[in-house]
Amino acid sequence: MVWGFEKYPSTFFFRENDMKKPIKVFEPITAEQIKMLHSAPFEGGTKRLYDRVEELIGIASITALSKQEAIFLIDQLKGKNRFRYPKRPPWEYEIEADLGGDLPSYYHIRDIRLIFKKLGWTKDHIKNWLLKYSKVKDIRSMSRDRAQKTYFALQKMTERERAKRGDI
Repeated sequence: MVWGFEKYPSTFFFRENDMKKPIKVFEPITAEQIKMLHSAPFEGGTKRLYDRVEELIGIASITALSKQEAIFLIDQLKGKNRFRYPKRPPWEYEIEADLGGDLPSYYHIRDIRLIFKKLGWTKDHIKNWLLKYSKVKDIRSMSRDRAQKTYFALQKMTERERAKRGDI
C-alpha cells in the first residue's frame, strides 16, 4: 500500500499492488524527428549536427537522443532558443499506460551513453556492440530490462579494464 500520483502530480490516489516508486523514463527519438534532423539545413552540415549531438549527450548518435533532446535540437535549428537545456525526462505515469511500463530508465540510458563516451567508442563500434551483446540495433529500441542488463554489462566491462590497468 503506497501513495502515488495520477497523471497530474497534484492529484493523489491509492495504489495497493504497486510498491515501487515511479521513475523517470527515456522516451526514444521518433522516426519523424530523425528525418527532421537529417533533412534540416544545419549550419556546418551533418558534421556540425553530429558535433552538436555529441556536445548534448556525449556520443555522436542521433538514435541515442531522447524525444526531449531531439525537440531541443530541432528548436535550435528553427531558431527557437526558448530554453538553455532540454526538458526534463517524463515520469512513467506521465506516459500512456501501455508504453510507460516498458520504457527504459532515463538514468540507465544516460549512464550507458556516458560509459560509451568514456570508452571512446565510435558510432559504428557502439552499434556493433549493441547488436552483438544486447541484441538491439540501437539505444532507442531498448526495453527497460534490456537497458538495465546493458548498463550492468558495460559497468562490469569497465571494472575489468580498470582492474587490468591496476586503477582499482
